[in-house]
Amino acid sequence: MNKVIVSVLLVVLSVVSAYSQEQDQQQNGQSSQTTSLGSAINGLTAIDESFVYDESKMVAIPNTNIKIQPPEYFMYSDSVPGFLHLGTMSSIQVEEVVGTSYLLISMAMDSAYFATQGMTLISVEPVVMHDGSDGLLFTAEMKLKGFVFERLILMSGDYHYTIWINAGYIKLLKDKLRPVILQSMLTSKIYD
Repeated sequence: MNKVIVSVLLVVLSVVSAYSQEQDQQQNGQSSQTTSLGSAINGLTAIDESFVYDESKMVAIPNTNIKIQPPEYFMYSDSVPGFLHLGTMSSIQVEEVVGTSYLLISMAMDSAYFATQGMTLISVEPVVMHDGSDGLLFTAEMKLKGFVFERLILMSGDYHYTIWINAGYIKLLKDKLRPVILQSMLTSKIYD
């Protein structure tokens, strides 16, 4: 079992190292393996608990009309699509539903719906997005491979576009991760 964990960590470190080297090359025009590996390890484990909105850090999610400011140290992934923080096994998945209001979709999201997804609905609350629009935040829990994960589902938008964001993290890290992930989710908006 320990060999499997070490193998997975080595793969993760090599991927993060490659990403970090690419970022370093783009920023500095040169590569330093020592600096890259150090940056990769720091980025893998670091969490910035203070989230400050910055319009210049908004990222357009490909194939959607949605922009969002990710938390510091979360890396974009096409496969999600959204952002991952490998060190904490947390993610922010950004989706768009075209042609339906989030209010209609949210009506079907009750305890029975979450149970069919293997989750327990904890709460539903109204939220105000960073741009002043309204939204709904669902909080749910699920067990996966011996861990309890908390999932945040944010829905917002207008009558034509629904922003649907799923964020997940290990519940044990809730106090550290939930505030910064939620602040990030609240920056999402529809753009033209």
